[in-house]
Amino acid sequence: MAEPSRPDQPTRKISFSATPEGVNSRGTVGEMKQALSGFVAARVELASIEAKEAAGFAASKVVHGVILALCGFFIWCLVLAGLTGVLAPIAGKWLADKVAWLPGWCAVIFALAIIHAIVALICVILIRKKPAAPLFELTRQELENDKQWLRKNK
Repeated sequence: MAEPSRPDQPTRKISFSATPEGVNSRGTVGEMKQALSGFVAARVELASIEAKEAAGFAASKVVHGVILALCGFFIWCLVLAGLTGVLAPIAGKWLADKVAWLPGWCAVIFALAIIHAIVALICVILIRKKPAAPLFELTRQELENDKQWLRKNK
């Protein structure tokens, strides 16, 4: 259903020719550039607004992550202290005849330190490992294809 024309809006004549009546081709190109410029500006502004929202969300996540890491660190320290307290008498009895100079709590702490050092060494080895495939390989290829297409269609 067509809307009735309003007197305050000018009526337009629809033409399917390459150049509308009364407009030269330079005017059309200029209008097209202006429309494209407006389109790009709107997209950039939208991306900017969304990036600010995402940055605020990410900052909140980082703060909560740091708090979580600190809480986890203290929990782990307290668990290790408790484990040391529980295992120290057992280790003291076991080491009494074998190593008289090493108290049980000290042996438990050394054992826990060695376990943590082994885990840290494994993590360092895994961090240094290079990825099997290059990162962002498809994105790099698409960008290269876009560059070639732009050079070709200049």
